[in-house]
Amino acid sequence: MDDKGKLIQERFQRYTVAMECGKPDKVPIALGIAEWAVKYTDYSLQEVFYDPEKNNKIVEDLLADFDVDIFGGGPTLWWPPMFDAMGSKLYKFPGLGLEENTTFQYNEEEYMKAEDYDDFIANPTEWLVKNFLPRISTEFAEPGSYRATVALIKSSAAFAMALGNAGAAFAKWSQEHGVIGQWTGITKAPFDTLGDALRGMKGILLDLRRRPDKVIAACETIVPHNIGSGLAGPGADRRFPCFAPLHRGAYPFLNPEQWDKFYWPTLKAVIEGLWAQGKRMFFFAEGDWTPYLEKIAELPDKSIIFHIDTTDSKKAKEILGGRFCLQGGIPTTLLTYGTPEKIKEHVKRVIDELACDGGFILAPGGVVMGDAKKENVLAVIEAAREYGVY
Repeated sequence: MDDKGKLIQERFQRYTVAMECGKPDKVPIALGIAEWAVKYTDYSLQEVFYDPEKNNKIVEDLLADFDVDIFGGGPTLWWPPMFDAMGSKLYKFPGLGLEENTTFQYNEEEYMKAEDYDDFIANPTEWLVKNFLPRISTEFAEPGSYRATVALIKSSAAFAMALGNAGAAFAKWSQEHGVIGQWTGITKAPFDTLGDALRGMKGILLDLRRRPDKVIAACETIVPHNIGSGLAGPGADRRFPCFAPLHRGAYPFLNPEQWDKFYWPTLKAVIEGLWAQGKRMFFFAEGDWTPYLEKIAELPDKSIIFHIDTTDSKKAKEILGGRFCLQGGIPTTLLTYGTPEKIKEHVKRVIDELACDGGFILAPGGVVMGDAKKENVLAVIEAAREYGVY
């Protein structure tokens, strides 16, 4: 085995021990190269979104300086052509509907109407094909037509191309720089599936008052799908957790009574369903989840990695520490407005408070914003390697 192979094994072992709430040789570092990296190149954000080779080159140019264990990917989340091929109404991308250096935007609408609940609950797959796809895509306006069929083939091929490119790129980065990935597979809280993609914020908030029983029934209908989603494709690799971006469960979007009634039961069911099949959830708790830590502690031990964004980290350590691996610790605002000196002070304090007995991964708390500073990101890594040795 060559040196890179040994490094991959070493980092995978470090990650595995942390997931099991143990104490590895070092505090693992998880980090991705976000949109901030583009401003240190001659590319526009539009070029990077549409040209995978430029996206990959940015990663290759920076990874040599990034002594991280767990790598979260390059500057862009999406490859727009796979959405263009279906005439998608869901997003605006840099240079198309937006200024060329503006990040993508999600066009939130009530793609599912209030009167659709019964049909959705009865057969969600049929409803998605007959109603959802035509509403989100101009090319699917007439399901089953020649135009819709061609668009389905084109968009599916584009999606396969995007996945293939991403897989090949990550394999190269891993081989050349010894980094490992953090998760395989993706899922969501059923309430987020309903409230993000289908009903939208206005729709779901009205539904909580006007048709609460329909909301609960729809979320319960979504549970098996979201368990299956977390295990599909790459998610079948149970060594890694599946990623779950959790949006509308953050306080105070819902009050604690609503959270207990509408959000938690079906999210808990998804987590337990995955864990029963040996799959952890990467519980990406965007925003503040402090009021719900006691409920989260009811989950089976080690069934999640709890990612701390603005949740009270000391309370998270007190309530969840030792039972679940914790991740986070670096406020994204600090990466934008801080200095390397402040970063190093903060990293030392976080390691002392959260990583003292293991079961911790150092990472930015949320999505690293486009105005973060490279010197601050590098300072996180330097400080972690200095202070994060057990």
